[in-house]
Amino acid sequence: MSTNAFLPAFGNKPKHIIGRAGITADFLEGLSLPIGHRNRATVLIGQRGTGKTTLLLEFADLAEQAGYVPARVTASDEMLDEIIQTIQIKGEQYVPAPLPKVKGVSVGALRFSFGLTFTEETKTQFGPRIKLGLLCDELARYDKGVLILVDEVQPNTSAIRTLATTYQHLMGEEKNIVIVMAGLPTSMSAVLNDDILTFLNRAHQVYLEPLPLGEISIAYAAEFARQEKSIVPEVLDKAVLATKGYPYLYQLIGYYILGFAQETSAITSEIVEQAIDASKREMIKSVFNAALKPLSDRDEAFLKAMSKDKDESSIADIRTRMKVTRDYAQLYRSRLIEAGIIAPVARGKLEFVIPYLGEYLRGEF
Repeated sequence: MSTNAFLPAFGNKPKHIIGRAGITADFLEGLSLPIGHRNRATVLIGQRGTGKTTLLLEFADLAEQAGYVPARVTASDEMLDEIIQTIQIKGEQYVPAPLPKVKGVSVGALRFSFGLTFTEETKTQFGPRIKLGLLCDELARYDKGVLILVDEVQPNTSAIRTLATTYQHLMGEEKNIVIVMAGLPTSMSAVLNDDILTFLNRAHQVYLEPLPLGEISIAYAAEFARQEKSIVPEVLDKAVLATKGYPYLYQLIGYYILGFAQETSAITSEIVEQAIDASKREMIKSVFNAALKPLSDRDEAFLKAMSKDKDESSIADIRTRMKVTRDYAQLYRSRLIEAGIIAPVARGKLEFVIPYLGEYLRGEF
């Protein structure tokens, strides 16, 4: 039996990535641009399930092929040390050990006992910024750059501020270093508005949009054919439309379709409906609960008032249902747009960004 190519799990890289060719092309171009160019610092912004971690994993692989040593971490207080250790481990394969004693060896190289292992003096004498700079210098001797990838960025933390200012300093010192930060809309908005991190507003900012339905259709058809499963066009269309272009749903629905079709060669409408229902239930624990947890009671009241509409919602109707003033409604409208839960679609009109959240709030599943 063929392996299911769909991988609906957070933190993993699917076998095939679709709909993000432009983003990866921009990233690859940034690697070859002059030090200091805005495309050498990228900010990925998207709700849970939009493929941020998938892109970070793809960037790491592409950068390694292009001559960079990648260090991918999840934002934490210890991430600077983790970044340095990862670069040492991944980069050591490119640096001869023991260190060659050649005429004209750089001062930076004298800070290493062998490979990319710091001398005891370097370990105790210098902080993360100097150590990271020394690693950049030593790797540059072997035509290697450094790529830092940070997932789940949180605002107003000293670690993020230290990392960002460290990157800014090293960029000013002409080090070959590239950075990518990824996070939820609310978190990244706070980071970008931080007075200390203003330079990030000049970074290449990428908002992860829904995947093109045409590419999802092609990917589904190709994988179902590879699995020797037949599917008629109208049933394929039903599966594609149900994803709403949401990357996690694309993986979920494809995964469940193949799971439910194990004992048959034909993917029927009933199998697709089963897969859609199973995917919606999975969204509750994987996406909806996580998205709703940080919200206040009044945020949720706004969303529930909005969920009364099956399509787009009028801010005037939401105000009437909540029995609140225009300014009050506008406050929560702005909060939820910034959180990436809802989006404006026309003057005075709103819609849910996360697929099926409205149906869930209406109690439909």
